[in-house]
Amino acid sequence: MERQKRLFCYLMVAPAVILTLVLGLVPMVTSLGWSFLEYDLIRVQQVGTPFVGLDNYREVLSDERFLRSIANTFLMTGLVIVFAVSLGLVLAHVMHANYRGRSVVRVLICAPWFVPPVVAAAIWVWLLNTDRSPINALLMDLGLIESNIRFLTDPSTWGPFSTPLWSVVAVRAWNGLPFIVIFILAGLQSIPRDLYEAADVDGGNLWHKFRYITLPLLKPILGVLITLLLITGIGHFEINYIMTGGGPQDLTNVMAVYAYLQAFNFFRFDLASAAGGVILVLSGIICTYYIRAQIRERDDR
Repeated sequence: MERQKRLFCYLMVAPAVILTLVLGLVPMVTSLGWSFLEYDLIRVQQVGTPFVGLDNYREVLSDERFLRSIANTFLMTGLVIVFAVSLGLVLAHVMHANYRGRSVVRVLICAPWFVPPVVAAAIWVWLLNTDRSPINALLMDLGLIESNIRFLTDPSTWGPFSTPLWSVVAVRAWNGLPFIVIFILAGLQSIPRDLYEAADVDGGNLWHKFRYITLPLLKPILGVLITLLLITGIGHFEINYIMTGGGPQDLTNVMAVYAYLQAFNFFRFDLASAAGGVILVLSGIICTYYIRAQIRERDDR
């Protein structure tokens, strides 16, 4: 009987495992293999795909555009995490509180989750269009600006920041906010209410409850959440590509967009694969660090 139960479980997960292997693992291994070859689609019929070792990695790591894309990737990912998690903590408390109309508020907060990132990016491209932006029209009607803001095309910078970078960060944070809120809300619902009642008896205010009860008990959940956001942020592609294509002047270019452009604009699948290999290594380092931290924390208990 036990053997039949195990066989049934294996059969149930088999389709998901097969799809993961076919659509995930096989392309990843193939791409890693290409990163060690000279795979120039324009010259492949003349020179073939000879083995070049680590030359592709040396080339991308010496490319200023790729180095800038690495900096942009971590900068934008960090900003998205800070803004989205901070706002997510506030909105999770709003969703957790008891009041009339809470269901409507919950639906409104989770609404971006129902919009695919590709569709969301296309909508925001229209909203942030320089000449037809309703946001610009509203700001001009209010007398706050005298000329249209170039949300996605302004090349001016202040340090590593620019208007297109902030615009893309805002859209990415907005699109990922529901996932973060639901994650944190699940953690809030697991905290015993007795702790808050004891804090009330001791005269604790909202800040004391958050600092000494909520935040420490949410620490494991926030650790998992931030790790997931880091991993997905390092490989993020769709919103950056659709909204700006990495421009203007590479101000919003990230590693995944760089890899895509190398493959489908310049037909250098070898350099694109090498860039993908760097993304894989960086993601693996974060995963390894987090797993080791979790094991160390478990052993210390």
